[in-house]
Amino acid sequence: NGTLLGHMARANPQWRDFANGKPVLAMFAGPHAYISPRWYQVQPSVPTWNYQVVHAYGTPRLVEDEAQVRALLLRLSQTYEAGAAQPWRFEALTETYTASMTKAIVAFEIPVDRLIGKAKLSQNRTATDRAGVVQGLEAQGDAESLAMAKLIGVE
Repeated sequence: NGTLLGHMARANPQWRDFANGKPVLAMFAGPHAYISPRWYQVQPSVPTWNYQVVHAYGTPRLVEDEAQVRALLLRLSQTYEAGAAQPWRFEALTETYTASMTKAIVAFEIPVDRLIGKAKLSQNRTATDRAGVVQGLEAQGDAESLAMAKLIGVE
């Protein structure tokens, strides 16, 4: 719907900056990985870093209505618990516990004014060099490298 929703611990002083009416930047980083020049056929070459990122700009607003905070927490838990065989249920908490926990957080929303995505996926290299990057990343085998290799793909 064009609005980011979130919350943080009330003990975190950062939320106080959200009350000043100034725009903020929220960054969402996707896979990223070091790219070795040894994976390239074209030489000389230098190391680089491949990445995928989205920057969201907007002016945050604090959500202070308790019913809205509870609705946000319910939606959050339902979203992330959906795939579990036995999902944890926010609504199973006692009223007393829920009230004390919601007082310990600050909820906020950021209506998105501008969204910028950027991806550096070796698109400036030849198909042969991209294939070498994919092979190098797959050989490393860690989750970030494998995710990056999948994004790069080879034509």
